[in-house]
Amino acid sequence: MLIEDLFRPKWHEKMEEVIKNMVASVIKNEQIILNEIKDWEKSDKRKMMLIGEKYYRNKMDIEEKNRDADWKSNLKLVHGYVKKLVDQKVGYVLSKQPSVTSENEGYQKKLDEIFDAGMINRLRKVGKEAVNKGVAYLHPYFNEIGELSFMRFPSEQIIPFYADSENMKIESFLRVYETNHYEGTTKKTLKKIEHYHSEGIDKYVLESSNLVPDIPAGGKQGYHFLLGEQPVLWEKIPLIHFRYNEEEQPLIEQIKSLIDNYNTQASTNADVLADIPNFIYKLINYGGVDLKEFLHDLNVYRTVKTDENGDVDKLTADIQTDANEKELERTRKAIYELGRGVDTLNENLGNASGVALKFRYSDLDLDCNILESEMQSSIEHMMWFITHYLRMIGDGDFTEEIVKFVFNRDIITNEMEAVEMCEKSVGIIDDQTNRENHPWYTVEVEDRLAKQKAEELREIDEYQEAIEKQRQSQSGMNKDE
Repeated sequence: MLIEDLFRPKWHEKMEEVIKNMVASVIKNEQIILNEIKDWEKSDKRKMMLIGEKYYRNKMDIEEKNRDADWKSNLKLVHGYVKKLVDQKVGYVLSKQPSVTSENEGYQKKLDEIFDAGMINRLRKVGKEAVNKGVAYLHPYFNEIGELSFMRFPSEQIIPFYADSENMKIESFLRVYETNHYEGTTKKTLKKIEHYHSEGIDKYVLESSNLVPDIPAGGKQGYHFLLGEQPVLWEKIPLIHFRYNEEEQPLIEQIKSLIDNYNTQASTNADVLADIPNFIYKLINYGGVDLKEFLHDLNVYRTVKTDENGDVDKLTADIQTDANEKELERTRKAIYELGRGVDTLNENLGNASGVALKFRYSDLDLDCNILESEMQSSIEHMMWFITHYLRMIGDGDFTEEIVKFVFNRDIITNEMEAVEMCEKSVGIIDDQTNRENHPWYTVEVEDRLAKQKAEELREIDEYQEAIEKQRQSQSGMNKDE
């Protein structure tokens, strides 16, 4: 043994020191969560989500408008262009019942049960939130009777972590939300954090800038849901994102400055009109005491007292609003153009031909094509949870079945032109296709046609039966003769 070996640290003591330093240098998982939450709550993306929701509810920046003098008017005119454009897009794509079809009859029955009126209404709400906030989220869960359901998480509560560069595969996500509870008679607000990952769900409560396990809510649970009493993990993270567009850019980000300008111009113009009277009185050698007496005599007696060489005249106020009206009209057009909507007040819209209508709806159609494409991808993701749920409960394995989900758009058409085209197509295409392109066509038409045809056949049979009876009666009479 060398002399220096006596003073060299033992191997295991050295390794302990290395491990201790490594542990000290690693940030705890809870600290990473706190950092992500802090960054998210200060982010411009979350801020825009909240602004989009606020503007949809007609709560806009014009409400902070002030005047520099107490006597001046301070009108705050709010124009609901955001609500109109959002509802226009959602109504265009999702107002009609979508068609969900499969060639497998057993699977079709299950799909009809799942995509009921409640599910379709939930998809409409998801579409509205996606347009307002850029992205919306559905969370698959099991309700109190053990059935698969989908809950909409507000977008501003969700912090997703993606496993790929295209932000398609979610690796895990945080849900941050506040809830109220009572401690005795005192109402308090708790900030709760839920971390969904591949190994289960970690639930925390934020206390004094620290994450404390939320034991009453389940704490750290190694499963996503219970199937009966059996804990189960989804193979995929239970979150489905519905994007408005690839960039997750909300509508409000495109048109907020234009709407703020429109509100400001309209409110300022209204202030001017309210503050400037129609005319101003000019008094020369007024014989009264004060202006109140002058207005009283003028309103009651229609006369005014004046001194020698006195006179009363009025000056008209010439209010110029043309420039303001032109600016409002330019801004309105820009809102609909950049918001990709249809201005229903356009004077040429009502009598437009079919081709002209398609042209006027081209921007709305383009935007809704993108929305529909994103929703198709999201619904495909949702179907994964539905098919695996059906397999879990023993209702059949439909994981390899193909489902067609078709959005039936509420398209504006020139009905007279459409009817004329149907009339001219008789004999060229089959009757079924012709009927389906008629503007008044619905699926109930086929049932009514079948009933109508059955009624006509019944009447023909009754007529032929009556003729046959009459013939037999006349034949009997001839034999008697």
